[in-house]
Amino acid sequence: MQCVAVSYNVAFKDAGHRLLRDHGMVFHPVEACMPEEFNEYIAKTWDDGQGVAVGGMVLNTCRALEGEFIDEEGKSPEYAGQKIFSVGPLNPLLLDASARMPGQARHECLDWLDRQPPASVLYVSFGTTSSLLGEQAAEIAAALRDSKHRFIWVLRDADRGVITDVQEEGTESRHATMLSEFRRQTEGTGLVITGWAPQLEILAHDATAAFMSHCGWNSTMESLSHGKPILAWPMHSDQPWDAELICKYLKAGLLVRPLEKRNTVVPSEAIREVIDEAMVSEEGLQTRKRAEKLGESIRAAVADGGSSHKDLEEFIAHITR
Repeated sequence: MQCVAVSYNVAFKDAGHRLLRDHGMVFHPVEACMPEEFNEYIAKTWDDGQGVAVGGMVLNTCRALEGEFIDEEGKSPEYAGQKIFSVGPLNPLLLDASARMPGQARHECLDWLDRQPPASVLYVSFGTTSSLLGEQAAEIAAALRDSKHRFIWVLRDADRGVITDVQEEGTESRHATMLSEFRRQTEGTGLVITGWAPQLEILAHDATAAFMSHCGWNSTMESLSHGKPILAWPMHSDQPWDAELICKYLKAGLLVRPLEKRNTVVPSEAIREVIDEAMVSEEGLQTRKRAEKLGESIRAAVADGGSSHKDLEEFIAHITR
């Protein structure tokens, strides 16, 4: 089972591949995106044969997003006589704002979203494996404040190997001093959540227009499957590649901060420009329309007769024969 984009495999094997050249896509060297210890671990698993597909590969992607790359990966010698099953997205597809995950109480932010106009809210979250410098959080806050656009910002420290929803709502964030003033300045315009947030429900909501994201593959699939464009802020691992795929190949996103600037603080003016572009410009509108079309195609892929549905049926038949 592979939980990253299949296009990552193609780019990793050939950074000069035709599909990359044709779309101006750049594959960043692994050593520039991941810690040395992780690279050593991956190299060891491949040397031990743990990274080689035995009967095939199951992918959390679909042909609507990566059809050309799926075909290219299938030509690789290691898949001779084997099958690639593209069964994604694996995340639930919520049909409307009232839908939610089974057994889950409705989060108060959804009540707030209910009161906002359609396609008016920017959702900002960088996942659970990254933390922002205090200076960078302050610049993002200034950009959100000065843009005057509605927003939901999930600002939490990275989980540190604890299987729990840290940071719990009500505990003090290390950004607490900045947030106190920021909440006062943006009262009525946005929400800041320092604990767990119902990402799928937020992305499914009609009031949500776009998602500023670190571009982890799960978040990418969740956003695009609900037809929401991505303001890309890649940080590490496969995220820089996902940003390339989103912005240059799928054209369903806008780049906020390239990987090359990860050691610098992005000023609020630059962040606000991308927010404005996404929310009110003609280019932003076209990007949102492309994301909506992708969302429709992804839903069709998992429906009866769709490509992901067929691959899932074939996979089940393959392992139960």
